[in-house]
Amino acid sequence: MNAPDQPKLRLRDRRRRLMWVKVAAGTSVVVISLALIFYAARRPEITITAIHVSGTHLVQADAVKAIAEQGLQGSYAYLVPYGNSLVAPLSAVHDAIMRSFPPIKSVSISRSGLQALDIQVQERTPVALWCLPAQAGGTDATDTSKPCYLMDADGYVFAHAAATDGYLRYFGPLSGNIIGSTYLDSGFASLDTLVTDIGKSIGHTPLSVTVDATSNDVSVAFADDGILQFVRTAERQATLDNIASVFASQSFRDNKQFEYADFRFGNKVYVKFKGQ
Repeated sequence: MNAPDQPKLRLRDRRRRLMWVKVAAGTSVVVISLALIFYAARRPEITITAIHVSGTHLVQADAVKAIAEQGLQGSYAYLVPYGNSLVAPLSAVHDAIMRSFPPIKSVSISRSGLQALDIQVQERTPVALWCLPAQAGGTDATDTSKPCYLMDADGYVFAHAAATDGYLRYFGPLSGNIIGSTYLDSGFASLDTLVTDIGKSIGHTPLSVTVDATSNDVSVAFADDGILQFVRTAERQATLDNIASVFASQSFRDNKQFEYADFRFGNKVYVKFKGQ
């Protein structure tokens, strides 16, 4: 009675064996392929073994190189190493360098053959200083006991200043960590240009600039001790013209040594000359 079912069972067994043979063969192909990829991806001919860094002055080249080397550690799915020149994560290395070194403005990374990377760095150019406020009882214009930090043309604070000579010093609001912050947000460049133009128009050299965070009042101290005040949010050209016209008046031609000149009250200007 069971004899007719035996051929069917044997056919089922043959199909099962064939399926397992296919699975085993497929698995072998995958394993061998992965092994070949694993081996080929680590060939020394396509492995990055040298990193060259150029353009650094404020930042140490070895420090940049160390960050790049760290970014090449590890692998994709434990199979292809990041150090493989053909698939190296250069974008991630770029971002890591930018995060690690505020003095660096831009980074260019390129392959030099299949075993080396060239990293070209452009550092920020300092144009002014941001300084901590004066000690109690002192003035920002004369107190040099507090540390200062380098700022670029956008007001970005990027490094401690080892020397302060030759730079205009700024004081005022700065939120968060000092290095990596931007002074006056996007307003530094216009203020710096205005202060420079004021100095040229009145024939006095600006020494320091203090901005009041609440009122936006600006106090400019000059090398010959005079102080000029104006409102940062006022129309730029009107402020400059007003200051230039007052300093061109007969009073200033007769007495160039002023103690303060206050332009914060529209058409009313308050001036005190030294000795008055």
